[in-house]
Amino acid sequence: MERRRLLHAGAGLVAASVVGPVLAPATAQARTADGTGAPGAPGAESRAASTGTAGRCSGPAVSTYGIATYTAAIVGMTVLGGHAYVVARGQNPPLLGEIDLASGKLTRTVRLSRGEGGWAATVSGGQVYVGTYPVPDLYRFDPATGSVAQLGTIGPSGGFVWCLTTAPDGTVYAGTYPRGEVWEYSPSTGVLRNLGIAMPGEQYVRAIAADDRYVYAGTLPLGHIVAYDRATGAKRSITPTPYGGAACLLAAGGRVVGGFGRSVVDLAPDGSDARVIPIPAAERLVDAITSTGDGTVYCVGRPTGTVYRRDGDALVPVAAPTPLDEHRALFPLPDGRLLGGAGSGRLWWLDPAGGGSTTVELIDTAMAGPDPVQSITMGTRGAVHVGGHFSITTHRPAQGTSRRIPVSGEPKQLRTACDRVYAALYPSTEVLELDPDRGSIRSLGFIDNDQQRPTDMVYERATDQFLIASAPPAGRLKGALTLADRARRRLTVHQDVITDQSVMSLALDDRLGTRIAYLAGDTWGGGSVTPTRPSATIVAFDLRRRKVLWEVAPFEGYASLQHIEVLDGVLYGVYKRLAGMWFAMDLKTRTVLRSGRLPSYGELTVQRGQVFASVFGGLVYRIGPGLDEAQPILSGLGDGWYTPPQLAWEPRSWHAWGVSGRELARLRLDPDCVSMNRAGVNPPDEAVLESLLAN
Repeated sequence: MERRRLLHAGAGLVAASVVGPVLAPATAQARTADGTGAPGAPGAESRAASTGTAGRCSGPAVSTYGIATYTAAIVGMTVLGGHAYVVARGQNPPLLGEIDLASGKLTRTVRLSRGEGGWAATVSGGQVYVGTYPVPDLYRFDPATGSVAQLGTIGPSGGFVWCLTTAPDGTVYAGTYPRGEVWEYSPSTGVLRNLGIAMPGEQYVRAIAADDRYVYAGTLPLGHIVAYDRATGAKRSITPTPYGGAACLLAAGGRVVGGFGRSVVDLAPDGSDARVIPIPAAERLVDAITSTGDGTVYCVGRPTGTVYRRDGDALVPVAAPTPLDEHRALFPLPDGRLLGGAGSGRLWWLDPAGGGSTTVELIDTAMAGPDPVQSITMGTRGAVHVGGHFSITTHRPAQGTSRRIPVSGEPKQLRTACDRVYAALYPSTEVLELDPDRGSIRSLGFIDNDQQRPTDMVYERATDQFLIASAPPAGRLKGALTLADRARRRLTVHQDVITDQSVMSLALDDRLGTRIAYLAGDTWGGGSVTPTRPSATIVAFDLRRRKVLWEVAPFEGYASLQHIEVLDGVLYGVYKRLAGMWFAMDLKTRTVLRSGRLPSYGELTVQRGQVFASVFGGLVYRIGPGLDEAQPILSGLGDGWYTPPQLAWEPRSWHAWGVSGRELARLRLDPDCVSMNRAGVNPPDEAVLESLLAN
């Protein structure tokens, strides 16, 4: 861990960038489910039954305070002539931007028809092609006319076009998720056809390349390379054994070269003469790869962001133009420089000979826009902290200000302790401590241990440590519980604490003197792998002895728990699979006392002796204590969450902070101030939610 701290010393102090003041408080009168009035405004029956509540139930239930978090994060990227073309993520519909490579200026933007972003981009015949998600559409953009054409949809709702490439004759090829297929588009005929699944059991064609004869598909999670004969459609794996999940691939100089797992693989088109080059120990994978005119191969490692040059069977570091960033693409330019696109929304130009580089921040351009929220927490002195793609924004609503601080990943979880903010990042698993007043950041370390996605975080005040739940990458099952000591900046990781399950959520026992944590599991692990357990379980974990005390499945056959909370000896939970199933379980007898269904799933919180569920679909319910049926509290909040919706409560109050649409919002959640109308609540598309959360 000390070695990693040294490698990431660049994260020690991060200069804050200001995105501008938040808007003055506005009365966002979101409508109730039937479209008749403000959510949370008491109906006639409620008013008659709640004498004395008129004062606290008056006024709007939702007040908004401007955009919660901005992003210019990018996914797809390609180059045509003197321009780079990048696709924003998290903006609905996606935004395609054109950047002049000579000046570094954004010269044009255009909206696609639908979706949240586009991981895939390529060029053919002077046209730019983009593949999108969570509806896997294929688009063509004509730079000469500025027109956009939707060419077709190549998979079900909730799918991705993960990668695109162009063969020497101009034919365009795409790789998809979740069906792991390769598709072909002929610009000359306009015909779009499915070439079939690359490898049974592999959900992702994550990387793709083509030469005169073959199109090559790199799969994930195992990492096969499958060669399709472009003339006959016949296919075969050219990997004697899987190399690890594919990340990038190219076909050049009669070789196929790509990043697979912790290796760069170089082999002949028939799979022979394979050379496997281990990546440097500091890296987890190779994000992007390219070759120059003289055949020199360059690649970018994650998490350090270092550019490497291949020298024989070694990778030699060149420079790190944007340290600690993910990378979407890497291109050689005619002047000998390399052009890279970083996931946070940075473009960089690198001289590989001298190591000098320049960078453009897209957050300062018209590529910036409202970001789906990753996480939220209350801070000191009325501050509200919001996690977005590669950023944490500190809002001070009373002063009408906000401050955006870049971080190296997605803060899936945010919590506060004293005057500090703590973030658990995806995909690096780094745990950060932020001083919001100074904008400075220091690292507590990395969870690592084959983990990727932090899923929950709880502060244990008695020991001044955080408990962090996490899930592994795709193709793995074993999650972890991590204990993060604030003062010592030390992480202790307990992997596979729930056998062959992700740890999705955790809750502390609220009985005095009992140091027990309850952990909720997910049999799907990181996804794209067959579960070995029939049901998601809950375990009781003794924090003193560091051991599991017991394990129970509240409902047999239900695969995934999303979130749990504990109140007065009763554990409340909500399932992701079966979506929206909730329950209350007595911890002494481990029997389910009550259960029911919500329209979807999300996160639970306890406030003033009540248990609340905030779920996808813009809905908040009360589910306990003592309720046989969930009580609707608030509706109409929209789809502003990237992760399962959260609430950040004000102390000793019925008000919580969340989002309405993509605006920061203060929500009145008083159980006595409820609309009794339950009509018009439509569950969200679970396939779309599944795909976005797997992104």
